[in-house]
Amino acid sequence: MKAAGRAEKMKTAKRPEAVETMEAEEKAGFPDTAEKPVRADTAEKPVRAETGRKEDRRVRRTKKLLNQALTELLERKQIQEITVKELTDLADMNRGTFYLYYRDIYDMLEKTEDSLFDALNAILSQHENEGIHTSVRPILLDLFRFVEENQEMCRVLLSPNGDMNFLHRLNEVIREKCRRFWPNLQGEREEADYDYHYSFAVFGYAGLVRAWVSRGCPESAESMASLAADITFHGVLPRAERG
Repeated sequence: MKAAGRAEKMKTAKRPEAVETMEAEEKAGFPDTAEKPVRADTAEKPVRAETGRKEDRRVRRTKKLLNQALTELLERKQIQEITVKELTDLADMNRGTFYLYYRDIYDMLEKTEDSLFDALNAILSQHENEGIHTSVRPILLDLFRFVEENQEMCRVLLSPNGDMNFLHRLNEVIREKCRRFWPNLQGEREEADYDYHYSFAVFGYAGLVRAWVSRGCPESAESMASLAADITFHGVLPRAERG
């Protein structure tokens, strides 16, 4: 009788929450090509990031591994040649894990770029109320430090295998910050002349960043910021060669 009672209780006992959550995700459906997440107790089980909440440490670690794999693949091939399978194989996780966070490779690339620009905008916005003569080098220093900290991803995104939209967005960020921080630069210039000055500065800064990361950032961020500031105030030619 006691054995029968225990069996009855086991039938009516609430199923473990982790199992119910995993089955709910499976019923929601992964793409046909995706592998279902492994249920083994030792398997990595990423947690879905909830909107408005700080990402779980395991989620950040999983995304970091995926980003590292994407960076490595972009060094060898273009984005349209990369498959989810080879990305997840390189990151040593199953495809089901990838689809918890991204729709496809392009969605991952877009969200990676969005994250980079959100961080860059937050850093540069700290200089919004500073004057041009006191803020140029500090702004440039923060720009080059940010690129240095994210140089692997920046290098591949600015490489021939990267995303041209990333360079375009970088140009637009620099242009927008120049216009917002230093609106008095226009002075008596015509609008077209004003735009030409900004275009020269914007593409110059972006070009310096691109050349620097393509060489592996051999100079310090401080040296690059000083160089860019010197060019901004004194021009491209060495002082001895100016007329």
